[in-house]
Amino acid sequence: MTRSNSSDRVAGIHRIALQMPDMAEAVRFYRDTWKLRPAGKDGEYHAFRTADCAHDDFLLKQGPSRIAHLAFPVASMEALDGFAARLAAAGFRVSVPGDALPRSDAAAIAVTDPDGREVRLVVPAGDTAPASGDIDPLGPLAIGHVVLWTPDQPAAEQFYGLLGFQVTDRTHAGMSFLRCNADHHTLALMKSKTGRTGVQHIAFDVGSLDNVMRNFGRLRDQGLDCAWGVGRHGPGNNIFSYYADPAGNFVEYYGDMEVFPVDDLVEARIWGPEHKGDIWGVAGIPPLAFRE
Repeated sequence: MTRSNSSDRVAGIHRIALQMPDMAEAVRFYRDTWKLRPAGKDGEYHAFRTADCAHDDFLLKQGPSRIAHLAFPVASMEALDGFAARLAAAGFRVSVPGDALPRSDAAAIAVTDPDGREVRLVVPAGDTAPASGDIDPLGPLAIGHVVLWTPDQPAAEQFYGLLGFQVTDRTHAGMSFLRCNADHHTLALMKSKTGRTGVQHIAFDVGSLDNVMRNFGRLRDQGLDCAWGVGRHGPGNNIFSYYADPAGNFVEYYGDMEVFPVDDLVEARIWGPEHKGDIWGVAGIPPLAFRE
């Protein structure tokens, strides 16, 4: 069984933009420790790129720690108009982004998800500013997925379903995994018992078990503690290691994600209480801030 036409769903993560309270510290972390490629300034943002990305896919600006916006790419202006009409029909207010469009956007609309986050749908444009420096062989290839806290999981799933996301897996702990392309998940939603609505973690694909482990050793030697890992998840089957950035956001290096034929429908699986997050059984329990 196949899914709807690809123009009826977003294609992946176009960009994540974060606010950070200490910009100098954040820039040093993501450039020197996390190995993203600096791409200069784009308006008020410090811009970065992953190795396989031809545009700025990670932006930072000064401010209290929070997600500034999350952007997904669409195929064309016609597709953008279709999403705008679909969201409006579902009762969501669709607008033009309030700030100047980043240089990687030809056009965009903005909408607020049920948890108050700004989500943008973007028709991509070519960048004019190249990233600086050589590509580090251990640096992230791409932003693979983002996990968001939500106190109202059904409402969040319904909203992201309007963007073409399909649930692939659920866990007893209150996590749902959603896909929009070949990857097992590009988005996941974590039920919050305390009303949290921010980013639970951002995941960067480094391609392989070897690269996850090499980065584990590199960061250990730099004195950066691994918050959780190394292990292998059940949902997605990816190898993982998690760290905290200077603002306390969890970021993940991962590799070897499960993939499906991009247009196939997948029956959602349920992972019961016997699943502890790591099928190898070596990573232990994730930190409390990761779970609640």
